[in-house]
Amino acid sequence: MTSVPNEFDPADIALKSGVEVQMYQTEHALKDPMRSVLEDNPEIYFVPPKRKHEWGQWEFKSGAYYDTTRGAKHPYWCNEDLPRPSKNIDRLRSDLLRWGYCMVEQALTETQVAIIHQRVIEQAEGERLAGIAQRTPSGQNINCCVNKGRCFEGLIEQDPAVVQGGPLIEQLVTEALGPNWISTSLIASIALEGGVPQALHQDQDIALDSKSPLTVNLLTTITDIDENNGGTLVIPGSHLTLSESLRANKPVGKLPPAINLDANAGTVIITDGRLLHSTGINHTQTPRVVMLNGMQHPLLRQQENWMLSVRPEVLKRASPKLLQRMGYQATNAAQTNEGHGFGARGLIDEAAGSTVDFRLAADQGNYLRVGELSPNSDRQTLEAEFTLKAVVAKARAGGRSAPVGIGGIKLNP
Repeated sequence: MTSVPNEFDPADIALKSGVEVQMYQTEHALKDPMRSVLEDNPEIYFVPPKRKHEWGQWEFKSGAYYDTTRGAKHPYWCNEDLPRPSKNIDRLRSDLLRWGYCMVEQALTETQVAIIHQRVIEQAEGERLAGIAQRTPSGQNINCCVNKGRCFEGLIEQDPAVVQGGPLIEQLVTEALGPNWISTSLIASIALEGGVPQALHQDQDIALDSKSPLTVNLLTTITDIDENNGGTLVIPGSHLTLSESLRANKPVGKLPPAINLDANAGTVIITDGRLLHSTGINHTQTPRVVMLNGMQHPLLRQQENWMLSVRPEVLKRASPKLLQRMGYQATNAAQTNEGHGFGARGLIDEAAGSTVDFRLAADQGNYLRVGELSPNSDRQTLEAEFTLKAVVAKARAGGRSAPVGIGGIKLNP
Protein backbone atom coordinates (compact mmCIF):
# COMPACT_ATOMS: atom_id res chain seq x y z
CA MET A 1 0.00 0.00 0.00
CA THR A 2 1.39 3.38 -1.00
CA SER A 3 1.85 5.71 1.96
CA VAL A 4 0.24 9.15 1.84
CA PRO A 5 2.85 11.93 1.49
CA ASN A 6 3.50 13.72 4.76
CA GLU A 7 2.57 17.06 3.14
CA PHE A 8 -1.06 15.83 3.00
CA ASP A 9 -1.19 14.92 6.68
CA PRO A 10 -3.66 17.25 8.49
CA ALA A 11 -1.29 17.56 11.44
CA ASP A 12 1.56 18.64 9.18
CA ILE A 13 -0.72 21.07 7.34
CA ALA A 14 -1.87 22.60 10.62
CA LEU A 15 1.74 22.95 11.78
CA LYS A 16 2.51 24.99 8.66
CA SER A 17 -0.67 27.06 8.74
CA GLY A 18 -0.36 29.47 11.60
CA VAL A 19 -2.30 32.70 11.30
CA GLU A 20 0.86 34.65 10.54
CA VAL A 21 1.51 32.72 7.30
CA GLN A 22 -2.03 32.36 5.98
CA MET A 23 -3.02 34.27 2.85
CA TYR A 24 -5.23 37.37 2.97
CA GLN A 25 -5.38 37.45 6.77
CA THR A 26 -5.20 41.24 6.84
CA GLU A 27 -8.05 41.56 4.35
CA HIS A 28 -10.26 39.07 6.18
CA ALA A 29 -9.60 40.73 9.53
CA LEU A 30 -10.71 44.09 8.17
CA LYS A 31 -14.13 42.90 6.98
CA ASP A 32 -15.90 44.00 10.13
CA PRO A 33 -16.62 47.73 10.12
CA MET A 34 -19.36 47.23 12.73
CA ARG A 35 -16.71 46.70 15.40
CA SER A 36 -15.36 50.21 14.98
CA VAL A 37 -18.88 51.54 14.44
CA LEU A 38 -19.88 50.32 17.90
CA GLU A 39 -16.62 51.44 19.52
CA ASP A 40 -16.93 54.99 18.19
CA ASN A 41 -20.73 55.26 18.44
CA PRO A 42 -21.87 53.79 21.77
CA GLU A 43 -25.35 55.27 21.41
CA ILE A 44 -26.17 52.85 18.59
CA TYR A 45 -25.18 49.67 20.41
CA PHE A 46 -28.32 47.67 20.95
CA VAL A 47 -28.98 43.95 20.66
CA PRO A 48 -32.68 43.02 20.53
CA PRO A 49 -33.84 40.30 22.93
CA LYS A 50 -33.37 36.80 21.54
CA ARG A 51 -35.58 34.82 23.93
CA LYS A 52 -39.34 35.09 23.65
CA HIS A 53 -39.89 35.89 27.33
CA GLU A 54 -37.62 38.94 26.96
CA TRP A 55 -39.63 40.55 24.15
CA GLY A 56 -41.42 43.66 25.30
CA GLN A 57 -39.20 43.91 28.40
CA TRP A 58 -36.54 46.27 27.17
CA GLU A 59 -35.68 49.69 28.48
CA PHE A 60 -36.06 52.72 26.21
CA LYS A 61 -32.88 54.78 26.45
CA SER A 62 -33.03 58.49 25.81
CA GLY A 63 -30.39 59.56 23.30
CA ALA A 64 -30.08 56.13 21.69
CA TYR A 65 -30.08 55.88 17.91
CA TYR A 66 -33.78 54.95 17.88
CA ASP A 67 -34.71 58.00 19.98
CA THR A 68 -34.93 60.22 16.92
CA THR A 69 -37.24 61.81 14.38
CA ARG A 70 -37.61 62.40 10.65
CA GLY A 71 -34.91 64.28 8.76
CA ALA A 72 -36.90 67.47 8.26
CA LYS A 73 -37.34 67.85 12.04
CA HIS A 74 -33.89 66.68 13.11
CA PRO A 75 -31.53 69.53 14.12
CA TYR A 76 -28.54 67.76 12.53
CA TRP A 77 -30.24 66.99 9.21
CA CYS A 78 -32.98 69.61 8.77
CA ASN A 79 -30.88 71.84 6.50
CA GLU A 80 -29.61 68.99 4.30
CA ASP A 81 -31.20 68.12 0.98
CA LEU A 82 -32.10 64.58 2.03
CA PRO A 83 -34.03 62.24 -0.27
CA ARG A 84 -37.70 63.00 -0.67
CA PRO A 85 -40.43 61.21 -2.64
CA SER A 86 -40.00 61.89 -6.35
CA LYS A 87 -40.78 60.47 -9.77
CA ASN A 88 -37.81 62.25 -11.36
CA ILE A 89 -35.27 59.60 -12.32
CA ASP A 90 -32.35 62.03 -12.19
CA ARG A 91 -33.26 63.06 -8.64
CA LEU A 92 -33.65 59.41 -7.63
CA ARG A 93 -30.25 58.50 -9.09
CA SER A 94 -28.60 61.39 -7.26
CA ASP A 95 -30.22 60.49 -3.93
CA LEU A 96 -29.25 56.82 -4.18
CA LEU A 97 -25.64 57.68 -4.98
CA ARG A 98 -25.21 60.38 -2.36
CA TRP A 99 -27.35 59.20 0.53
CA GLY A 100 -27.70 55.44 -0.07
CA TYR A 101 -31.46 55.53 -0.58
CA CYS A 102 -34.09 57.14 -2.75
CA MET A 103 -37.89 57.31 -2.56
CA VAL A 104 -40.10 56.60 -5.57
CA GLU A 105 -43.26 58.65 -5.14
CA GLN A 106 -46.66 57.00 -5.79
CA ALA A 107 -45.00 53.81 -7.03
CA LEU A 108 -48.26 52.06 -6.11
CA THR A 109 -51.75 53.45 -6.58
CA GLU A 110 -54.19 53.57 -3.68
CA THR A 111 -55.96 50.54 -5.10
CA GLN A 112 -52.70 48.59 -5.46
CA VAL A 113 -51.79 49.44 -1.86
CA ALA A 114 -55.23 48.40 -0.58
CA ILE A 115 -55.02 44.97 -2.24
CA ILE A 116 -51.63 44.19 -0.70
CA HIS A 117 -52.62 45.61 2.68
CA GLN A 118 -55.69 43.40 2.91
CA ARG A 119 -53.74 40.30 1.90
CA VAL A 120 -50.99 41.01 4.47
CA ILE A 121 -53.40 41.58 7.37
CA GLU A 122 -55.44 38.48 6.50
CA GLN A 123 -52.34 36.31 6.12
CA ALA A 124 -50.85 37.58 9.39
CA GLU A 125 -53.99 36.68 11.31
CA GLY A 126 -54.27 33.32 9.55
CA GLU A 127 -50.70 32.41 10.48
CA ARG A 128 -51.34 33.41 14.08
CA LEU A 129 -54.45 31.21 14.24
CA ALA A 130 -52.52 28.34 12.64
CA GLY A 131 -49.80 28.64 15.28
CA ILE A 132 -47.05 29.30 12.71
CA ALA A 133 -46.68 33.07 12.90
CA GLN A 134 -43.10 34.30 13.01
CA ARG A 135 -43.08 36.69 15.88
CA THR A 136 -40.18 39.14 15.88
CA PRO A 137 -39.04 41.58 18.56
CA SER A 138 -40.55 44.35 16.40
CA GLY A 139 -43.82 42.57 15.65
CA GLN A 140 -44.47 39.88 13.07
CA ASN A 141 -42.95 38.80 9.75
CA ILE A 142 -44.65 36.96 6.91
CA ASN A 143 -42.05 35.01 4.96
CA CYS A 144 -42.01 33.57 1.43
CA CYS A 145 -44.89 35.81 0.43
CA VAL A 146 -44.78 34.56 -3.17
CA ASN A 147 -46.84 31.56 -1.96
CA LYS A 148 -49.42 33.71 -0.23
CA GLY A 149 -51.14 35.84 -2.86
CA ARG A 150 -51.02 36.69 -6.55
CA CYS A 151 -50.29 40.33 -5.70
CA PHE A 152 -46.96 39.25 -4.21
CA GLU A 153 -45.92 37.54 -7.43
CA GLY A 154 -46.40 40.86 -9.21
CA LEU A 155 -44.45 42.66 -6.51
CA ILE A 156 -41.37 40.51 -7.17
CA GLU A 157 -41.75 41.13 -10.92
CA GLN A 158 -42.45 44.84 -10.42
CA ASP A 159 -45.43 44.23 -12.69
CA PRO A 160 -47.11 47.59 -13.45
CA ALA A 161 -50.47 45.92 -12.74
CA VAL A 162 -49.30 45.59 -9.12
CA VAL A 163 -46.65 48.35 -8.95
CA GLN A 164 -47.39 51.16 -11.38
CA GLY A 165 -43.85 52.50 -10.97
CA GLY A 166 -42.29 49.12 -11.72
CA PRO A 167 -40.45 50.10 -14.93
CA LEU A 168 -38.77 53.08 -13.22
CA ILE A 169 -37.80 50.97 -10.20
CA GLU A 170 -36.35 48.21 -12.40
CA GLN A 171 -34.24 50.70 -14.32
CA LEU A 172 -32.70 52.03 -11.12
CA VAL A 173 -32.05 48.55 -9.73
CA THR A 174 -30.45 47.48 -13.02
CA GLU A 175 -28.14 50.49 -12.95
CA ALA A 176 -27.16 49.65 -9.37
CA LEU A 177 -26.65 45.89 -9.75
CA GLY A 178 -26.16 45.29 -13.46
CA PRO A 179 -28.37 42.98 -15.57
CA ASN A 180 -29.93 39.68 -14.55
CA TRP A 181 -30.30 40.56 -10.86
CA ILE A 182 -32.41 38.27 -8.75
CA SER A 183 -34.65 38.48 -5.68
CA THR A 184 -33.26 37.23 -2.38
CA SER A 185 -36.63 37.14 -0.57
CA LEU A 186 -40.01 38.83 -0.18
CA ILE A 187 -41.09 39.46 3.41
CA ALA A 188 -43.93 41.45 4.94
CA SER A 189 -42.50 43.28 7.95
CA ILE A 190 -45.18 44.26 10.47
CA ALA A 191 -44.15 46.55 13.32
CA LEU A 192 -46.56 46.41 16.28
CA GLU A 193 -47.08 48.62 19.31
CA GLY A 194 -44.57 47.92 22.04
CA GLY A 195 -42.09 46.27 19.70
CA VAL A 196 -38.35 46.43 20.13
CA PRO A 197 -36.27 48.49 17.68
CA GLN A 198 -34.04 46.49 15.37
CA ALA A 199 -30.26 46.77 15.65
CA LEU A 200 -28.67 48.88 12.92
CA HIS A 201 -27.18 46.68 10.21
CA GLN A 202 -26.25 46.42 6.53
CA ASP A 203 -28.12 44.10 4.15
CA GLN A 204 -24.99 43.50 2.10
CA ASP A 205 -22.59 41.10 3.79
CA ILE A 206 -19.88 43.26 5.31
CA ALA A 207 -17.25 41.05 3.72
CA LEU A 208 -18.50 42.05 0.28
CA ASP A 209 -16.66 45.32 -0.02
CA SER A 210 -17.27 46.98 -3.36
CA LYS A 211 -17.42 50.38 -4.98
CA SER A 212 -21.01 49.75 -6.01
CA PRO A 213 -23.75 47.80 -4.24
CA LEU A 214 -24.13 44.06 -4.69
CA THR A 215 -27.54 44.15 -3.00
CA VAL A 216 -30.39 46.61 -2.83
CA ASN A 217 -33.65 46.42 -0.91
CA LEU A 218 -37.02 47.63 -2.13
CA LEU A 219 -39.05 48.82 0.84
CA THR A 220 -42.64 49.13 -0.32
CA THR A 221 -44.71 51.09 2.19
CA ILE A 222 -48.16 49.56 2.56
CA THR A 223 -49.03 51.94 5.37
CA ASP A 224 -47.81 55.47 5.93
CA ILE A 225 -44.53 55.46 7.88
CA ASP A 226 -42.99 58.08 10.16
CA GLU A 227 -41.24 58.48 13.49
CA ASN A 228 -44.42 57.53 15.38
CA ASN A 229 -45.13 54.11 13.90
CA GLY A 230 -41.74 52.52 13.31
CA GLY A 231 -40.58 54.25 10.15
CA THR A 232 -37.33 52.68 8.97
CA LEU A 233 -34.25 54.06 10.73
CA VAL A 234 -31.32 55.02 8.50
CA ILE A 235 -28.03 56.88 8.77
CA PRO A 236 -27.91 58.80 5.49
CA GLY A 237 -24.64 58.40 3.62
CA SER A 238 -23.38 55.56 5.83
CA HIS A 239 -23.08 53.29 2.78
CA LEU A 240 -20.10 55.35 1.64
CA THR A 241 -18.60 55.92 5.07
CA LEU A 242 -18.38 52.23 5.93
CA SER A 243 -17.13 51.17 2.49
CA GLU A 244 -14.44 53.85 2.49
CA SER A 245 -13.25 52.80 5.95
CA LEU A 246 -12.81 49.23 4.72
CA ARG A 247 -10.82 50.23 1.67
CA ALA A 248 -8.67 52.69 3.64
CA ASN A 249 -8.11 50.27 6.54
CA LYS A 250 -9.15 52.81 9.14
CA PRO A 251 -11.85 53.05 11.84
CA VAL A 252 -15.29 54.24 10.80
CA GLY A 253 -15.24 57.03 13.36
CA LYS A 254 -18.16 59.05 14.66
CA LEU A 255 -21.29 58.66 12.54
CA PRO A 256 -24.11 61.17 12.09
CA PRO A 257 -27.35 60.44 13.96
CA ALA A 258 -30.02 58.14 12.58
CA ILE A 259 -33.38 59.39 11.38
CA ASN A 260 -36.78 57.81 10.76
CA LEU A 261 -37.93 57.70 7.15
CA ASP A 262 -41.35 59.16 6.53
CA ALA A 263 -43.40 58.40 3.45
CA ASN A 264 -46.95 57.87 2.35
CA ALA A 265 -48.26 54.40 1.63
CA GLY A 266 -47.41 53.43 -1.94
CA THR A 267 -43.87 54.82 -1.84
CA VAL A 268 -41.04 52.44 -2.78
CA ILE A 269 -37.81 53.21 -0.97
CA ILE A 270 -34.73 51.81 -2.71
CA THR A 271 -31.82 51.28 -0.30
CA ASP A 272 -28.19 50.52 -1.10
CA GLY A 273 -27.26 47.23 0.61
CA ARG A 274 -24.38 48.95 2.41
CA LEU A 275 -26.63 51.51 4.15
CA LEU A 276 -27.00 51.24 7.94
CA HIS A 277 -30.69 50.84 8.70
CA SER A 278 -33.21 49.07 10.95
CA THR A 279 -36.87 48.88 11.93
CA GLY A 280 -37.99 51.67 14.25
CA ILE A 281 -40.41 51.61 17.19
CA ASN A 282 -44.16 51.61 16.58
CA HIS A 283 -45.66 53.83 19.28
CA THR A 284 -49.18 53.49 17.82
CA GLN A 285 -51.89 50.83 17.99
CA THR A 286 -52.02 50.48 14.19
CA PRO A 287 -49.76 47.88 12.55
CA ARG A 288 -47.07 49.37 10.31
CA VAL A 289 -46.60 47.29 7.16
CA VAL A 290 -43.59 47.43 4.83
CA MET A 291 -42.81 44.84 2.15
CA LEU A 292 -39.11 43.95 2.05
CA ASN A 293 -38.08 42.79 -1.41
CA GLY A 294 -34.33 42.29 -1.50
CA MET A 295 -32.54 42.24 -4.87
CA GLN A 296 -28.96 41.14 -5.47
CA HIS A 297 -26.25 40.26 -7.95
CA PRO A 298 -27.01 36.82 -9.43
CA LEU A 299 -23.77 35.27 -8.13
CA LEU A 300 -24.82 35.72 -4.49
CA ARG A 301 -26.73 33.07 -2.58
CA GLN A 302 -30.36 34.01 -1.95
CA GLN A 303 -31.92 34.31 1.51
CA GLU A 304 -35.08 32.45 0.52
CA ASN A 305 -34.53 28.92 -0.80
CA TRP A 306 -36.95 29.41 -3.69
CA MET A 307 -35.86 26.08 -5.20
CA LEU A 308 -37.55 24.24 -2.35
CA SER A 309 -40.11 26.60 -0.87
CA VAL A 310 -42.26 27.81 -3.79
CA ARG A 311 -45.59 26.04 -4.25
CA PRO A 312 -45.96 23.97 -7.47
CA GLU A 313 -49.04 25.90 -8.58
CA VAL A 314 -47.08 29.16 -8.36
CA LEU A 315 -44.28 27.68 -10.48
CA LYS A 316 -46.66 26.32 -13.11
CA ARG A 317 -48.24 29.73 -13.73
CA ALA A 318 -45.13 31.83 -13.20
CA SER A 319 -43.87 34.01 -16.03
CA PRO A 320 -40.27 33.63 -17.25
CA LYS A 321 -39.55 36.91 -15.50
CA LEU A 322 -40.83 35.73 -12.12
CA LEU A 323 -38.94 32.45 -12.47
CA GLN A 324 -35.72 34.33 -13.24
CA ARG A 325 -36.19 36.61 -10.23
CA MET A 326 -36.51 33.54 -7.99
CA GLY A 327 -33.39 31.94 -9.44
CA TYR A 328 -34.96 29.36 -11.78
CA GLN A 329 -32.76 30.64 -14.58
CA ALA A 330 -29.32 29.11 -14.92
CA THR A 331 -26.44 30.74 -16.74
CA ASN A 332 -22.81 29.89 -17.37
CA ALA A 333 -21.99 31.56 -14.08
CA ALA A 334 -24.56 30.31 -11.61
CA GLN A 335 -27.10 27.70 -10.56
CA THR A 336 -26.91 25.20 -13.40
CA ASN A 337 -28.87 22.00 -12.84
CA GLU A 338 -26.90 18.89 -13.85
CA GLY A 339 -25.01 21.30 -16.11
CA HIS A 340 -28.16 22.60 -17.80
CA GLY A 341 -27.66 26.32 -18.37
CA PHE A 342 -24.10 26.25 -19.64
CA GLY A 343 -24.06 28.15 -22.91
CA ALA A 344 -26.74 30.63 -21.87
CA ARG A 345 -23.96 33.27 -21.74
CA GLY A 346 -25.71 35.17 -18.99
CA LEU A 347 -28.69 36.00 -21.19
CA ILE A 348 -32.22 35.33 -20.07
CA ASP A 349 -33.40 32.50 -22.27
CA GLU A 350 -36.84 31.16 -21.51
CA ALA A 351 -35.79 27.59 -22.34
CA ALA A 352 -32.01 27.29 -22.58
CA GLY A 353 -31.44 28.10 -18.92
CA SER A 354 -34.80 27.33 -17.34
CA THR A 355 -34.55 24.91 -14.42
CA VAL A 356 -38.18 24.85 -13.27
CA ASP A 357 -38.94 21.53 -14.97
CA PHE A 358 -36.39 19.79 -12.74
CA ARG A 359 -38.24 21.02 -9.66
CA LEU A 360 -41.67 20.06 -11.05
CA ALA A 361 -40.40 16.59 -11.91
CA ALA A 362 -39.15 16.24 -8.35
CA ASP A 363 -42.57 17.30 -7.01
CA GLN A 364 -44.17 14.53 -9.06
CA GLY A 365 -41.62 11.97 -7.95
CA ASN A 366 -40.38 11.60 -11.54
CA TYR A 367 -36.98 13.29 -11.37
CA LEU A 368 -34.52 10.79 -12.80
CA ARG A 369 -30.95 12.03 -12.33
CA VAL A 370 -28.00 10.93 -14.43
CA GLY A 371 -25.87 8.59 -12.39
CA GLU A 372 -22.86 6.36 -13.08
CA LEU A 373 -22.63 5.32 -16.74
CA SER A 374 -20.02 3.46 -18.77
CA PRO A 375 -19.66 1.57 -22.07
CA ASN A 376 -20.66 -1.48 -20.08
CA SER A 377 -23.99 -0.01 -18.95
CA ASP A 378 -26.97 -2.04 -20.14
CA ARG A 379 -29.26 -0.68 -22.83
CA GLN A 380 -32.10 -0.02 -20.39
CA THR A 381 -29.86 2.22 -18.30
CA LEU A 382 -28.45 4.08 -21.30
CA GLU A 383 -31.93 4.67 -22.76
CA ALA A 384 -33.50 5.76 -19.48
CA GLU A 385 -35.76 8.82 -19.60
CA PHE A 386 -33.40 11.10 -17.71
CA THR A 387 -35.04 14.39 -16.74
CA LEU A 388 -31.99 16.21 -18.10
CA LYS A 389 -32.62 14.67 -21.51
CA ALA A 390 -36.21 15.92 -21.58
CA VAL A 391 -35.29 19.43 -20.41
CA VAL A 392 -32.48 19.78 -22.96
CA ALA A 393 -34.74 18.51 -25.76
CA LYS A 394 -37.36 21.08 -24.80
CA ALA A 395 -34.75 23.84 -24.80
CA ARG A 396 -33.41 22.86 -28.21
CA ALA A 397 -36.89 22.70 -29.66
CA GLY A 398 -38.16 26.03 -28.43
CA GLY A 399 -35.40 28.05 -26.83
CA ARG A 400 -33.80 31.18 -28.24
CA SER A 401 -31.82 33.82 -26.42
CA ALA A 402 -33.80 36.93 -25.60
CA PRO A 403 -31.98 40.28 -25.54
CA VAL A 404 -31.30 41.64 -22.10
CA GLY A 405 -33.68 44.47 -21.25
CA ILE A 406 -34.76 46.21 -18.07
CA GLY A 407 -33.84 44.05 -15.09
CA GLY A 408 -32.05 41.71 -17.46
CA ILE A 409 -35.25 40.66 -19.24
CA LYS A 410 -37.08 41.70 -22.34
CA LEU A 411 -40.67 40.64 -21.87
CA ASN A 412 -41.75 40.97 -25.47
CA PRO A 413 -38.81 40.07 -27.70
